Amino acid sequence: MNKVDKSSGDSSSEIGALVNAFRYFNEAASSLNVAYRRLEDRIELLTRQLDEKDRELYSRLRELDRVTRYLSSLLECISSGVIAVDMDGNITIFNRSAAEMTNVVAESTIGKPYIEVMGEKNRDLGAVYTLLNGPELRGVEKRLPGSDCQVEVNTTWVVDSLGERIGVVEVFEDISTLRRLQERYEHQKVLSAMGEMASAVAHELRNPLAGIGGFASILKEDLADDPAKQRLVNKIMQGVNDLDRVAGNLLFLTRRNEIRRDKVDLRALLEDIVQLLQAEVHNKGLKVNVSAHLPRENVDINGDKELLNMVFTNLGRNSIQSLTGEGNVTLRMDWMLLSNRVQVEVIDDGCGIEPENISKLFNPFFTTRSEGTGLGLALVKKAIDLHKGFIDVVSHPGEGSRFRVQLPIKPFTPETHEAKFEEKTV
Repeated sequence: MNKVDKSSGDSSSEIGALVNAFRYFNEAASSLNVAYRRLEDRIELLTRQLDEKDRELYSRLRELDRVTRYLSSLLECISSGVIAVDMDGNITIFNRSAAEMTNVVAESTIGKPYIEVMGEKNRDLGAVYTLLNGPELRGVEKRLPGSDCQVEVNTTWVVDSLGERIGVVEVFEDISTLRRLQERYEHQKVLSAMGEMASAVAHELRNPLAGIGGFASILKEDLADDPAKQRLVNKIMQGVNDLDRVAGNLLFLTRRNEIRRDKVDLRALLEDIVQLLQAEVHNKGLKVNVSAHLPRENVDINGDKELLNMVFTNLGRNSIQSLTGEGNVTLRMDWMLLSNRVQVEVIDDGCGIEPENISKLFNPFFTTRSEGTGLGLALVKKAIDLHKGFIDVVSHPGEGSRFRVQLPIKPFTPETHEAKFEEKTV
């Protein structure tokens, strides 16, 4: 009996432990379930917050992309050249204006060292100087590689949101035109001063020349019985006339002249000049062919016949003198009806003009010959300016020259139109 009772007690205790364990399991499972639901809610909340952050980030990225594109468009549109380099001196930005000024492809420069693209000479005249030494550049002038472009440079550091330096930006402006205008202005000041001096000299020179010429005329009369001495007096008078002509040319160049405007048949005028030049060439025994290509019809312009004769005679003689005793000189005239102008070209196959002398050709007293005053082409330019025309020249050493003159044709007024219409209808 005792054995049976003991076994029954052990069984009851095991069942109770099992019941307690099951109850604890249910409580733990219930707690886990609650915790799982809380975790699900938390995950759902975090997911919603993450989605909101993703949308916000995407919106910011789109805005950043828009701003970046906008800034890039601005950089491409501005006329200033812009180059940015990182802390290693490699190019990160090279805008279109910079590419045009340096004659390179912008895309090919990205990632390359600044010095490789801009040249070793620009090491101390741009972004690399600021990168290596620290100070920013202001108003430094330099000449860009690959072109004759003169620019003014400014540099500045680029910093991030924490104020840390992350690179340098170089901005440069093309000042080539400005410098040319300044040089032209200075040149005009010099010419103006020379003109005033020449005018004063010409005035002072003419008075004694008139006296010398008068006394020479009297002396010539007194030496009527001595032809040999009269020839010497004639040389004196010829020298006086030459000096008076030079003085007159100086006064013409320096004064504000008004020209006489008459109806001038330019075609007939050029024919006469060609015949004169042909006669001069023949008399000097030169093997120079002087010819003309002129329109068949008359070409009437409003101008000063004497000045126009001087213009094209001087240009023709200059072309003949550029030849070494033989060659060709051609006077060619063409209508330019759309611009209401007529164009005359004086073309030769002579020695040509050195490039450095092209810009000086029409300056007073400039000449490359040992003889002459250097006033011929200056007089030509002044006469053409008075006719509201212009002249330019294209020339290469050893290949000849082409002087091109454009002159306005007489304006077509309503009065002349009405008169012609009446003539036709009568």
